[in-house]
Amino acid sequence: MDKVAIYEKNNGKQPVQAELLAKIAVGYAKLGQQDKASKLLAPAIQTAKISKDINITQDLLEQLGTIYVEMGQYDKALQVAKYLQKIARAYQEIAKSFHSHEPTPEIGSIDIRLKHITDRLVQVGQYEKALQVAKLISTNVTNRSLNGKDFIISQSIVMSEVALKYAQTGQKAQAEQILVQALQKAKISDEMVEIALKYAQVGQKAKALQLLAQGSQNAQYPDNNAEVAKVAKVAVKYVQVGQQAKGEQLLAQALQSIKNEKYDSIKNFYLADIAVDYAELGQCNQSIVIAKSIKDYPDYEAFKDAYITHDGLIIGSELPDVFAEIAMTCAAVGQYEQALQAIKETKYSNNKREALSVLAVEYAKKSQYEQAFQLLKENAESDYKKALLSSESDSIKELLFYDSEYVKVSALPKIVEQATQVEPPAKAEQVLSQALEVAKTIKSRDKKVKVITAIAIGCAQLKQKDKSKQLLAQALQIAENIHQ
Repeated sequence: MDKVAIYEKNNGKQPVQAELLAKIAVGYAKLGQQDKASKLLAPAIQTAKISKDINITQDLLEQLGTIYVEMGQYDKALQVAKYLQKIARAYQEIAKSFHSHEPTPEIGSIDIRLKHITDRLVQVGQYEKALQVAKLISTNVTNRSLNGKDFIISQSIVMSEVALKYAQTGQKAQAEQILVQALQKAKISDEMVEIALKYAQVGQKAKALQLLAQGSQNAQYPDNNAEVAKVAKVAVKYVQVGQQAKGEQLLAQALQSIKNEKYDSIKNFYLADIAVDYAELGQCNQSIVIAKSIKDYPDYEAFKDAYITHDGLIIGSELPDVFAEIAMTCAAVGQYEQALQAIKETKYSNNKREALSVLAVEYAKKSQYEQAFQLLKENAESDYKKALLSSESDSIKELLFYDSEYVKVSALPKIVEQATQVEPPAKAEQVLSQALEVAKTIKSRDKKVKVITAIAIGCAQLKQKDKSKQLLAQALQIAENIHQ
């Protein structure tokens, strides 16, 4: 009996396996084996329908949405997104029954997932479908922290991002129309300043400056730290739209205002925000200096029962971390040495591994693949190797090993995708070969499946069908036996 059929009868009980099989399905779809791909997708579809764990349901639905995009089934991706919105509305009705009109954490989580599907549709040029999914995101602004990085998300902001893509493909009139709609939905200054940048990027600088002026009106309240922090965000946007002197002046004023705060706990919170703002402007050295001025980072007293290495790394913790945010921001603006410096200062292990992964991918985006792979082979494992040579506990060693594996599984699929999309075939093949060598060092079976599958999909796109089939068969064999 076909093992895939066995899984069709065992749906809802093995979500990890369902997730792995669904990803493998993409590879077989790329090879034209649609029947096999459909069978491999079945467990994920059924598990999402019947699982009583809402996190599992949301995880699988997001994955199905992005997988349908990869398989070119855009209408199905939209259907999944609508189902996610239906779940969000149910949460909102529950909140209303308790007389709350604030977005619940569950709605914020769904908004993130909808944004991920939107981003995937944008990547493949399906802007109309991307806009439809963006409009499913709630209109409330959700302040979120994901992998230790703070950000805001709302329907208006994501719509403006899609608008920019329309403009970049020459559809300026459509872009401007979407920006008008996005601005109408914006409720707070955080949204307006994000939309302002998009106006500038589509060529409407006057409109952008008008919105930024509105966003900085709160500068007249220098004693309100929250408003000062918002002005700092506006300052960054001023620089990004070409008003460098004005932006830097506003940011310096905001920094001085925060420094005058007499309560250290409050000062530290807002100094972290402004440090990241400086990094966003490419002033990464200044950013690190500000971050180092923050007192009580980290507060080890609050983690006295946690696993902490001899070097002061707090294991398994993931809180908003100023140095990790600086590292990821510096990497995005191409200041890699400063990013590495900030990573070394990061004291929460989960944030550190995320920053390392982001840096590796940013190297790849600049076609610096050797640096990316060196980072994955050396920096990603440095804490684990140090632990092996020290008197750290076995528990700490195990957790640090897990972190090193996480960095690889998080970065490698993105590096592979980057290479197959933008590099000449010969160069892409070389990158995939290097990725496969790194994949061989991954011990965790589910993580190995994810990376091998990503490489197999890359091989399929490069018309290396035999290699792709070989890797998919290897991934499928591991996935079929993942729970044994």
